[in-house]
Amino acid sequence: MNVERPSVTGDFCGDAADRNLVVIQRNPTSGSGRGAKQLLILISELRRLGYRVRLFGSRKRLDQFAADSAVQKQLRCLVAAGGDGTVSGLTSRFPKFPIATLPLGTENLMAGYLQIPRCGKSVAQMIHNLATTCLDTAFADDQRFLLMTSVGVDADVVRRLHYVRTGNIRRLSYVKPILQSFFGYGFPKLSVHAPDGELLGEGTHVIVTNIPAYGFRMSFSPQADPQDGLLDVRIFRQTGCFTTLIHALRTRFGFADKGSDVQRFTASEVEIRSAENDTPAQCDGDPAACCPLRISVAPTSMTMVVPENHQRSSATAG
Repeated sequence: MNVERPSVTGDFCGDAADRNLVVIQRNPTSGSGRGAKQLLILISELRRLGYRVRLFGSRKRLDQFAADSAVQKQLRCLVAAGGDGTVSGLTSRFPKFPIATLPLGTENLMAGYLQIPRCGKSVAQMIHNLATTCLDTAFADDQRFLLMTSVGVDADVVRRLHYVRTGNIRRLSYVKPILQSFFGYGFPKLSVHAPDGELLGEGTHVIVTNIPAYGFRMSFSPQADPQDGLLDVRIFRQTGCFTTLIHALRTRFGFADKGSDVQRFTASEVEIRSAENDTPAQCDGDPAACCPLRISVAPTSMTMVVPENHQRSSATAG
């Protein structure tokens, strides 16, 4: 899946006090129940603070609106009201503007990493304060990702779910495709190469991460740092559904990896190749191109609106 990239000619500069327009991209499948309430609170609180607010459910209509240079001069930030996919979509299309997030999706890993609550009032205050931090993103071929990309059994799960998905998903939606993949995936041999072609490692499952978070509270790469200009690469060497299940359970409950099972290193660019050309890949929970897949980091390419305490901790961590 290639990401649409409308041209954005303006740069985010000048006095932030003059930027009183907040544009919200709503994920229609994430805006029910408590989510709908928090979205309404966000809009109400922003208006109380003196901001003009535009809400869009259509990506196309938002893109057309934000392409106007007059709009760009007034734009304080864009808001992703949904899950990680909504954040990723805005970042890919508008990399020059700060992105805030109101976490409403099934998975909100970026919001969790940035310690952003599902609270419209808190997010409105963040936008008013406009504390920001710059994070790395990365590309799998030409598809931008924020969190991680992988080739292996989890990508097969994502592909199976994508084929049958008709609307919003819940964690229970993954049960059937997980069972199908664990007992139907062939575990082809994968190899990871440097840009010059040097072989860096081989296995049956490769995960390349940007932040230390993964779905279902897995912690495959706790050392990953989205501000170091590098990606964390993990190669799982073992084959078969049983060993994969054991490794997943060990990871879920915090046990250290066995050195013989997993190879880990950091890199700014790698290429993943497969013995089978149709081996699936996924980026941030969406299907990606099949192997061979070239993955590269784009340092400090995303500006996120964050709680002020996170901005301070990010600044002092370096």
